[in-house]
Amino acid sequence: MPSTSSARRRSGLIAALVVGAVAVTAGVAIVGPGIEPGPRRPDPTPSTVRWSTTVNQVAFADDRAGWALTPRCASTAECDPAFWRTLDGGVTWQEVAVPAKALGRDSGVQLVAAGPRTIVVEAGRRRWLSDDGGEHWKRGTAVGSVQAAAPPPPRARLRVGSGTPPVPRTQPPSGSSAPAASSASAGSTDGGSGLRPGRVMAWYRPESGQPTAFPGQPDWPPISISSAADGSVWASGGNNQLAVWTGAWRDVRPVLPPPPRTFVQVAAVDRNTAYLLVFGVDDESLLRPSGVSHTADGGRTWKLTSLRGSTLRGSRDAAVVGGRLVVVDSSGGVQVIDPAPSAPRKVPGTPVLWALDSTGSRMVGSGPQDGRYYATANGEQWTELQLPA
Repeated sequence: MPSTSSARRRSGLIAALVVGAVAVTAGVAIVGPGIEPGPRRPDPTPSTVRWSTTVNQVAFADDRAGWALTPRCASTAECDPAFWRTLDGGVTWQEVAVPAKALGRDSGVQLVAAGPRTIVVEAGRRRWLSDDGGEHWKRGTAVGSVQAAAPPPPRARLRVGSGTPPVPRTQPPSGSSAPAASSASAGSTDGGSGLRPGRVMAWYRPESGQPTAFPGQPDWPPISISSAADGSVWASGGNNQLAVWTGAWRDVRPVLPPPPRTFVQVAAVDRNTAYLLVFGVDDESLLRPSGVSHTADGGRTWKLTSLRGSTLRGSRDAAVVGGRLVVVDSSGGVQVIDPAPSAPRKVPGTPVLWALDSTGSRMVGSGPQDGRYYATANGEQWTELQLPA
């Protein structure tokens, strides 16, 4: 559910539901409903705002290749960004060039590890790209634009954004239950009738870092999206909508707890296997997990487990590692749900976390605004990454 991704440092699931555009990681990301784009504006001039806090940012392309953006401060008021690369999973780091010293404030800077040698830095509406391990940088297209449609490779970093050109909509054949799909790429500028504002799902090219549209788009705004190692992508919408990408979008009918439901977060294992974490409403919260639904046959059958009365009282984020669902609960603790699925099981002694990112055979979790990052291969044993100073 982005920017890695992630995406990376999110202010909780409620904030994620109203974001206008978000980069999505290979794990899970929550994105907002469709937003009418305004007029296209010229590429903004570079920011003069200095790096402003001591918060680190980390993004991994896979289990070994990753990047870190850290502040280097002469005083509490004067900090410049330092950029680092690792090829051994964060054991050692090598400093590389930064794209610009004035990147903007932390809340507007995001790293997207598009490939082992390709990193994207997005700040506001500006984008910088490096495809040679950070030795050289170039300005990319504006953050609100994507390249012409093409199928994504396995574990591509995903994003969903508004403000792109319109996309024509086609209707499904009479009697078909499949959702309508767009018949043109995100770059279409046809001004005829039947157009909708581009709320386009896209992926970052591993060789260049440029965002590229999917060849087809669901006919509903995605709220949660998740990519898997086999190249499949699962997406859920706001009205019991679910689809899986395996070269084309296929509509899936999920089994969910009874209403009220606020939204569904999807976490993909592969094209056949996925978890749906369903949020409901109770006397204490609008974001209380009410059930988890699991499929192992591409959505033909589902096993639903109720979470009413469980120890899982909320969720900051969720992602898959080792075939199991890992959930960061409302207090920052970790709970795991094994394939079956079983009831959530609280893991003792884990660090306090905020967001998760699946990077392959391991998962990286970030702390709540403390600049710390942790890695795990099973959701139970976590090791803090030693970031460069």
